[in-house]
Order: sequence, then structure tokens, then C-alpha cells
Amino acid sequence: MEWEKCKYCGEGELVLGENINSGRCIECTFKGYRNWLLIPLISLLILTGALSYVLWGYPLQRDVWGVLDRAQITAESDDMLRFVKDARISLGEKNGLFSGKSQAKGNCALIFKEPSNSLDAQYLAIRNIEKRLERTNEFDKNSVEYQSAIDDIRGTIRELPYLDCWIWHFN
Repeated sequence: MEWEKCKYCGEGELVLGENINSGRCIECTFKGYRNWLLIPLISLLILTGALSYVLWGYPLQRDVWGVLDRAQITAESDDMLRFVKDARISLGEKNGLFSGKSQAKGNCALIFKEPSNSLDAQYLAIRNIEKRLERTNEFDKNSVEYQSAIDDIRGTIRELPYLDCWIWHFN
């Protein structure tokens, strides 16, 4: 038998005639397989992220934040109230993907719990918007008070932070 140096690294030795590695030594052969193992792993991570978004993130966007966006551009307070109620009910029914906890309670932080990441405060803000719309429905629709109230509520909805803790959700 003859021994030859590896064509790729120039260090390892291989046997001529019994070579199934196309001129590679054993180290170069396994180095190539190691790189190929990363592709299924990365593909699995991408697929898991996409699937979790489709199963949880998209319905939250569709049932809560999309409804609030629609409420913001409606012309009448009756329609706006209906959209805000639908968003509040949907937000209360949604649970975190891994925690299983309601999106109407808790925080989106483990250590730095603040009002800016409080789901309780966000849910309360949506409840307050709903109450303001109920009072606004009692105004005359042609009055300045009605138009001013509707414009103020639109601004409040527009500035509402859309928090969703579908992965990191803590009580």
C-alpha cells in the first residue's frame, strides 16, 4: 500500500485505492460533516420562530393590535367602542406562548418591572379608553365636545404601546 498526503490540508495521510473520501484525510472528512450539521439546526430554529409567530404572534396582531388600529381610524364613536371592546376581550383571552399566562396581567420583564412594560397598565389603559368612549357616545355627534373627545381618544390609541410578551412573560 502507498500512503499519500491529504489533498485539502496536506497533513493527514490516506491510503490509495481504498479511499472513499476523494483524497481527504479523516480530519478533513469530519470537518465537512460538522459544517453540514449546522444547516438543519439553523433551519429548525427558523422554522420554530416562523411557526410560533404564525400560531401566536399573528393572531395577537390580527385580534388585538389590528383591531385597535381600525378603531383609531373609524369616524363614529359607536364603531370605535365596538372595536376597542373587541380588542380588550381578545387581549384578555390571549395567553403567553410558553408561560400560558394571560396577556392582561404581569410584566414583560424579569428584573426591571416598570410601568412601561406592565401588561396590567396596558389593559387598564384599554379599559379606560372603553369607558371614555361610552361617555362620548352620550354627546351630540355634531358638537365640538364630541369631535374633541373623539380626536383625543384617537391620539390616545395611537400613542398606546403595543406590548406583547408572547415569549418573555412574568408575573
